[in-house]
Amino acid sequence: MKNSIKILSMLMLAMLAVFTSCNKDDDDETEPVIVLDGYYIKGAGTALTDFSSKGMFQNTPNEVGQAERASLYEIYVAVKTGDAGFNIVQVAGSVRTTYGPGSDFEEVPEGTTDEPKVPFWRGSFTESTSPFTVNADGLYHVVIDTELGRVAVVPVSYWGVIGAATPGGWSDDTQLESQGFDLNTMTFKGTDIEMTKADFKFRYSGGWKVEIDTSDVNPDNWVKANTNYGGAVDALVPGGANIANDVLGIYTIEMKWTLGDGYVATVTKTGDLQTIDYSDTELGLVGDGLMYNGGQWNWDETVMLGLPVVENTDYYTWTWDGVEVTTAGSFKIREGQDWNGKVIGYTEVTMEGLAADQFETNTDGNFVPLQDGVYDFELYIDAITEEYTLTVNPAGEQAIYMLGDGTSVGWDNLNAIPVSGTNDVYTITTDLPGGGYIKFITVLGQWQPQYGTDATGTSTGGPLFVNDGTGSDPDAIPAPADAGTYTITADLVNMTYTIEAAK
Repeated sequence: MKNSIKILSMLMLAMLAVFTSCNKDDDDETEPVIVLDGYYIKGAGTALTDFSSKGMFQNTPNEVGQAERASLYEIYVAVKTGDAGFNIVQVAGSVRTTYGPGSDFEEVPEGTTDEPKVPFWRGSFTESTSPFTVNADGLYHVVIDTELGRVAVVPVSYWGVIGAATPGGWSDDTQLESQGFDLNTMTFKGTDIEMTKADFKFRYSGGWKVEIDTSDVNPDNWVKANTNYGGAVDALVPGGANIANDVLGIYTIEMKWTLGDGYVATVTKTGDLQTIDYSDTELGLVGDGLMYNGGQWNWDETVMLGLPVVENTDYYTWTWDGVEVTTAGSFKIREGQDWNGKVIGYTEVTMEGLAADQFETNTDGNFVPLQDGVYDFELYIDAITEEYTLTVNPAGEQAIYMLGDGTSVGWDNLNAIPVSGTNDVYTITTDLPGGGYIKFITVLGQWQPQYGTDATGTSTGGPLFVNDGTGSDPDAIPAPADAGTYTITADLVNMTYTIEAAK
């Protein structure tokens, strides 16, 4: 009996050990990796040797109209040269489908005008374990359209900045060179880049877009992916609006890519630029928002080219009178007959004048008329601050601005009261609070040119004197002592003013 009890005890201990061992194994089991449905890069030629959220393709807009397209995806990934390469893997629940290059996937030695200026690969993808391979270590832009079954693999040989703010204008990239190959992070950098106060964008390998499919007879149905970024330096958007550079200077510019996080751009001012001499800069108008020579104009030829009036070597004014515009298009201000020089759009200027609210902009930073009409334009550049002001008035009409503690706006030169006129005679009927003083300026936010009077000026009239930036400020004009409605006239031809009670 004792032996039976002993044997039974030993069996129970053995069973307990088995159960304990099973429980321990259960505790040590690794939690299963959760892989979300989607498309992934996976391959030994990348850092993505297993499924990872860092390798998941992200939806991207169709470059055609920047429209949303549910089947268009992209990813930037670093790939080593050799046979390992990578595959595209679709995850749909528990199903894994691996794709490789189709029979028509081949090298494109040179794409269209707007595509990257490097050889790349394009074609179909098909269910296969054969990998996509590359012929050089580097960063690559991989774009797929799951509805069309099409793929493009494009080398990012460099990033660049391009635009009116950059040394190459809108014609040539200022390159940001790769700082070295790495599977997880790569940086593209440029130093001592001279940037003016204008707009720009980022693009890689000298291209704006890559075509995925253009076989439809209707171009609106074509599919293309953006190879450029706009929006803002700290909020990059594929194909986004032009980025404004607000401060003239010398810059260091970087584009840093990190696997899974995408790009972070930095634009750091490292030095000052000398003021630009614009005295020999011919500026005119270009675009299909102009009516010229009997019809709607174009983006090929700049019209109404002219040199500026120069004040004090640092202040420049260009004028274009009687410009007819149409809502059927848009336009820009351009130097000469190409895009290599100065290019100025809506986002670079402060709009002033009686018709300033008749224009808006678009994603290209153009001037977009809100109604057909004929206008007079005046562009003023302060080369010291690189501030641009575009004053727009209905043709034949002009405006100066009234301010002072004798008016309703005080001495705030940004909110002075517009006074319209023709042939340099300006009149306004407005309420005055009584007492105080008045002056006139010609550009909002600037104190010169400034018009006032001398000791002989009274609250009913007198002579006008001007400080155009080369002399002393004139005396302020006395306002009527009594509050009321008055008609004020400034005659810049005869240099006189009058103030009288409104009738």
